[in-house]
Amino acid sequence: MSRKGQRHSLRSRSVENEDDLAHQGSKRRRTMDGQELETINENQTLVRQTNRSQSNRHYRIQNQWISSALEATSGGGDDEVDGDHSGPGNSFNNFRSLDFQLRFQNVFTTSPTSVRSPLPAFNWADSKEVWKNMIRKELTFQRDPGMFDNHPELQPRMRSILLDWLSEVCEVYRLHKETFTLALDFVDRYLSVTKDVPKTQLQLLGISALFVAAKLEEIYPPKVTEFAYVTDSACSEQDIIRQEMIIVKGLKWNLSPMTTNAWLGVYLQVANMDHITDQELGFVFPQFSTHAYIQISRLCDLSLLDVGSLQFRYSVIAASALYHHTNDKLVMEVSGFNWADLYPCVKWMAPFAKAILEVGQSPIKFFQNINCEDCHNIQTHNVDMALLDRATAHQVAFKEKEQESGMSLDLTAQLVSLLTPSSKTETVDELIDEERGGS
Repeated sequence: MSRKGQRHSLRSRSVENEDDLAHQGSKRRRTMDGQELETINENQTLVRQTNRSQSNRHYRIQNQWISSALEATSGGGDDEVDGDHSGPGNSFNNFRSLDFQLRFQNVFTTSPTSVRSPLPAFNWADSKEVWKNMIRKELTFQRDPGMFDNHPELQPRMRSILLDWLSEVCEVYRLHKETFTLALDFVDRYLSVTKDVPKTQLQLLGISALFVAAKLEEIYPPKVTEFAYVTDSACSEQDIIRQEMIIVKGLKWNLSPMTTNAWLGVYLQVANMDHITDQELGFVFPQFSTHAYIQISRLCDLSLLDVGSLQFRYSVIAASALYHHTNDKLVMEVSGFNWADLYPCVKWMAPFAKAILEVGQSPIKFFQNINCEDCHNIQTHNVDMALLDRATAHQVAFKEKEQESGMSLDLTAQLVSLLTPSSKTETVDELIDEERGGS
């Protein structure tokens, strides 16, 4: 109720009771005037506090209630989160509460343009402007999660098979990880802005996107004849060159996105700032563990094969993959996200992390005529459709367990086991049976 309405209500009550309480009229009017003044002061104070809070925070409230059925299953009334949510530690502790996770989802997600910059001060550029440019690129180069609605002949699994084949082509020609992720982005964004692409043209789209990415990223990119050769004569050189022009025009020549590989490199650099001694150019050159980089990028690659990755930004995917290999506080420190920003993607990525844990880590591959210090940057075919199918089976098992229990899984308990390899090798069916039997 507005202040004007409150004053009208108070005065109406005073008039109605005037006949019955004539002898207390003057006293009641003085009391009502005092209450009115006190109410106005309280409202003004509340408005000032609200405006001050909104000016200091850049949160947007989304759909809060997951399901009305959860109200009956989740006992207790500790659903409100008290205290300051701006700090990474406090934000994580509040959102990590299982009871809160069951009742709320994405309550205080940070606006992309308001994500805190984790970059240190640079001598060669303004770090804040560099961060803003990275965010601006990510918001400009968007992918459509519902892009397959515009392509009746295409199925999500066709996209997975195409990307799996492109990854294998990259290893054959010693192409870099950034080249692969660029090609992946070109394919997704092209399908997001076009309609009715026939399935017979999907391989041509993929190899042409890789051709464009290689010319942008590689010092010595393969010739167009080599790209035509790996298609087993399904695509001619003229077809690839013609499709190249169609792709770059469809993307309006926006060919420099911030990929998951780029975000992961930034996060790992920030995480290892203490080990960088060159204050001038130390941040430019990689200063992190190449083994850790390979394992985390492998999880990113597997996740990107799934069509569900289209609903998340590249920065969130890279940060979630880093979370599965490190810890929450480190991820929020180096990415600038809060736990509410990461939780949906972390939960979605859990089956993929579990599938990789079961098959074991991927060793560093060394290639002839490639500098050993650069081998970790070469895209290797360390994820395939079999591994994706294993992760998909875990997705189904997780969803079934959620439906049977009537509440969201305790993500804390699910992810702790991901950091410790199992003592025995189990098949996917045995693991699913164990999960169903334990629910």
